[in-house]
Order: sequence, then structure tokens, then C-alpha cells
Amino acid sequence: MKNVLATLTSILLLQAAHAQIKEGTISYEQTADLHRRIPEENQQLRSMVPQFRTTKFELLFADNQSLYKAVEEEPDMTEQNNGGIVLRMGGGAENEYYRNYSSHKSVELRELMDELYLVEDSVRSIAWKLEEGETKVILGYTCKKATGKTSRGNDVVAWYCEDIPIAAGPEQFNGLPGLILLVDINKGEIVYVAKVIDKKIDRKKLKAPAKGKKIAPAEFLAKQNELMGNGPVRIVTN
Repeated sequence: MKNVLATLTSILLLQAAHAQIKEGTISYEQTADLHRRIPEENQQLRSMVPQFRTTKFELLFADNQSLYKAVEEEPDMTEQNNGGIVLRMGGGAENEYYRNYSSHKSVELRELMDELYLVEDSVRSIAWKLEEGETKVILGYTCKKATGKTSRGNDVVAWYCEDIPIAAGPEQFNGLPGLILLVDINKGEIVYVAKVIDKKIDRKKLKAPAKGKKIAPAEFLAKQNELMGNGPVRIVTN
């Protein structure tokens, strides 16, 4: 009888620990493999560029809203060394991604070549394919797999958690039946992974950005594509 009670207690504690989370703060790490855009035969260029670049972000969510932003200072989007190498990354230290999933409103603060732009739109997402039968445990939570392509044609694998019932995720990735805890672009070129799940949130921070020059989504995308090409990382030799 004691063994039965102990088992039932363990089950109830486990269920309580994994009850649905309606609000909180998720800490993410974004790791970019900078060498993926440099041909293997160009070892001289590879030796001048660090292979990996890791940045920390946080996602706040509550009341069917989310805000994703950097939590530490990033290097400038454009960096140049003495060898004439220009490294361009798709993310900026000022970037913020706000979503209201009830009103389907999206507001993004985007940094591009030291200019700040405010991009307002409806919430858009990848045409995801839900992969049946594949699961992964992240931070103790069982996640399901989805795949898709970005507007630039990059392959994306996402792992989402139905125990956190909000269609949010890192950066521009959203639209799944649960919070996205891991995103893998082009098989490791850029990976976003949740490192900490905190059930607390500073609600004062959960608001749409307001600064920056207002720009239409299509116009901003054209500017971004001109600078970045079709990939999340671009390395240019002068």
C-alpha cells in the first residue's frame, strides 16, 4: 500500500511540475556557424573568421502575447578586420519581435546597417509540416517536431512544446501549437535553443516597440535581401 501511495505521489508531483505554463520568460542561445558561408578551400579566410558566434536572447510571454529580444550587447551587425573581411549577421542588438496572437498584430524593431526600422504587420508564420512520431526532450519537456522553409528558402526544423500553449518562438518563428524551444536552420547554420524556462515575467517589459523609422514590410525585406542575400549569414571580401 505504501508503495502504491508513493507511486501516486510521484506521478502527481511530476504532473504538477509539467502543468501547462501560461506565462513566463524563456532564455535562449543563438549559435551561428560562420564558416558555413565560406568555401572549404578558402582556409585563409576561415582562419580570419571565428567559426561560431553565440548570443543570448529572452522571450517573454503572457496573455497570448510575446516579446523576443537580446539580453546582452551584441557585436555590430557589420564588422571589418584588417584583412578586408566584412561579416554581416541577420540579427542586431536592438532587434525586438512583438506578437499579439489574439489581434494577429506583429511589431518588429529591426536594426539594419546602424539604422532602426519599425515594421508593423499581421502575424505571419512558416507553412509548417507537423512531423508525427518524433519527439525530443528539452529542459525536461517533451517537444514535437515541425519542418518548413523560410521566405528565403532556408530549411528549418523546429521543436515545440504543447505544455506551453502559445504559438510563439525565437525571432520570427511562430505559428505552432506550442512554444518553440529549438530552431535549427540549414542543419546547424544557425541554431536557437532554450536554456532556461522561468515561470516568472516582468509584465512591464511585455509591450510592442515604438522607436525606429516606420517602414512597410515589403520595403524592409527588399533592403534586407540586398544586404544579406538569401542566407542568415553573409561574409564579404573587399
